[in-house]
Amino acid sequence: MIIDQVWPFIGDYVRDLLMTSIQEKIQTSHAQAASFKFLKIDLGDIPPRIGSIKVNTKNVKRDEIYMDIDLMYGSDADIEMRIKGMTMGIKDLHVRGELRVIMRPLISRMPLFGGISVFFLNNPTLDFNLTGIANAIDMPGLSDMVDTIIQEQIAALMVLPNRIDVPMVQDLASLARLKYPLPDGVLRIHVVGAKELIKADVGLMKKGLSDPYAVVRMGAYKFKTHVINNTIEPTWNSIFETIVDAKDGQLLDIEVRDEDPGSKDDSIGTTSLPISTAAEKGTEDTWLPLEDVKTGRINLKLEWMYLSKNALILEKTIKEMELRNKLSNDLSCCLLMVNLDSARELPRAKKTMSEPSPYVKLSLGQSKFESGIKADTDEPRWEQNFRFLVHNPNLQTLELEVWESKSKTRIGNLKVPLKNLLVEPDLIVDKFYNLVNSPSPKAQVRMRLCLRVLTSEYSQADIEEEEEEETPVETLESKESSVDPVAQQSASPADKTAKAGPAVVKKVEVVKVEKVNKVSSKLPEGQLIPPMDSSTPIKDSDVRQRKSPSSNQGGLYGRGRIQITLRYSTQRQNLVAVVHKCVNLIPCDTDDNLADPYIKMYLLPDKSNKKKTTIIKNTLNPVWDETFEFPVKQADLSSKTLEFSIKNDTSFYTSNKKFIGIAQIELGNMDQTKAATHWFDLQPDEDDCKPVSLPSETDL
Repeated sequence: MIIDQVWPFIGDYVRDLLMTSIQEKIQTSHAQAASFKFLKIDLGDIPPRIGSIKVNTKNVKRDEIYMDIDLMYGSDADIEMRIKGMTMGIKDLHVRGELRVIMRPLISRMPLFGGISVFFLNNPTLDFNLTGIANAIDMPGLSDMVDTIIQEQIAALMVLPNRIDVPMVQDLASLARLKYPLPDGVLRIHVVGAKELIKADVGLMKKGLSDPYAVVRMGAYKFKTHVINNTIEPTWNSIFETIVDAKDGQLLDIEVRDEDPGSKDDSIGTTSLPISTAAEKGTEDTWLPLEDVKTGRINLKLEWMYLSKNALILEKTIKEMELRNKLSNDLSCCLLMVNLDSARELPRAKKTMSEPSPYVKLSLGQSKFESGIKADTDEPRWEQNFRFLVHNPNLQTLELEVWESKSKTRIGNLKVPLKNLLVEPDLIVDKFYNLVNSPSPKAQVRMRLCLRVLTSEYSQADIEEEEEEETPVETLESKESSVDPVAQQSASPADKTAKAGPAVVKKVEVVKVEKVNKVSSKLPEGQLIPPMDSSTPIKDSDVRQRKSPSSNQGGLYGRGRIQITLRYSTQRQNLVAVVHKCVNLIPCDTDDNLADPYIKMYLLPDKSNKKKTTIIKNTLNPVWDETFEFPVKQADLSSKTLEFSIKNDTSFYTSNKKFIGIAQIELGNMDQTKAATHWFDLQPDEDDCKPVSLPSETDL
């Protein structure tokens, strides 16, 4: 009923989109389509149908909703177009695909979520008939070209990594995380070869073999091997790399074709496999039977690459890549994500002083992208995302040029060596860059650059926390209250006056790990999870500013002390533990008398649900401010003991100490109505730790 009501308005929107934007893209995307033009667009009266709706519950964070919709569109559309001087039409248009709808972050005021993201996980299936002269003369090449054009434009609009994002709350500071989510990883695809292919070239003048090549598709990405002539057992040894946005749901589609110069290439088999399988295993070497043919198999080797923010593993990754480059010279060791935000003080025309209509060209190596054109403004806001696979960040440079579209002149450029990112915290920089070679000396472009190292080894400290940072639960406060005062004081005057740039917002706990920047006694507007009770000792103070006890800082056993906050969420039936910091830990490393501490946590007596903090390098006073949740019924809480085991991160062949100290906290007398922050002494015996009770208000 809802779709029936809004379908006429969707039709008007799609018609305007096709006429104003898609038509120009089609004309520039294919040399044979330079004369392409829409004459009539009517999507008809029959709206799409929904076959099924599945709400995902696995691998979904608490502040978001994922829905997968089986969308079917069998229309009475009437579309006419002209290409190469011929007028043709499209009828009996059928489209079917799995549409994913993401609503996040969830908030406590209407409409209950901050934004919607909509996209196809995989390329939808497409079928149509041509009318007019194209149907009368039956030109298969023309039909194929139209099919390719439609598929490419759908993919460019809303097949991953492309998506449609709609903000629902205008003052939501975390909308950038909806529009620019972190990918799940990178998949390396090694198309080794095939066997027992069918003989497609059978005829009087043909040799009874095939000229096979393989086409690999993943979302909007498409790769193609080279052609090997006269064989039914080709060996391609082609390696491709693709960025994966949703490993749970996306498919790898492979089609083997026989090249026929001068006519349509024949399909000699297709197959597909879910990307999640390779992501779970790490590597996969498999022979897949080809479908829709009598015989044929194809050999694929897949390797899943995690995204790490640890610059220390870059050298190892580069060495591994150099060894692998004997097989392929195009392997990458990093992923660069560029969020092109805005520009300011761009130059105007000299004589008329008219405002420019700027767009941006970005290039890194052989990869090149262009932003959209922002008409008649010297302060454009693009808010576009671009991603580059990087061969070696020590040697490569990101190049940016700003162009004026009306005069087709360059109005400024800049270069950013990627090695500069390697010394930035978390390999991220977000700032205004000065343009050079620009008529305006104050012209600047704002970008957020994020570099991630590709690694086949999973590290919770380097990777899992990054996954949690993708969709935090954020508050919806006014801009004045959401800006970090320390960052505001340290910002340059130019940055303070900038219109662009996301505000720094408070974060509260999510399911796994999240840093707590600030805890307030007042529930901010729109906050989903209440902060700690106002009676806690950390009221209205920055968590990282808390002072440790002035006396006995080494603890009763001389191993140091740990500060934690505990509370119980009755709504979610979870025990929430915030690990703030440790002080005066014992030195463990023989070379510098420091340590690389991290904490393992268990809710005893069950040790199956382990939690772990990040690793803090070279310190005896680490600060984490990380939040963890343990599912436990309220009635069972009194019988549980929470264990914190502090350890030193060491390599296998080292003599450094591994164990630092341990604390076990009995929860029998825990006040479940409020949060409380306490210090606990670390004990030296890991096998004979004496549990301690939570201090009561009388003790305090």
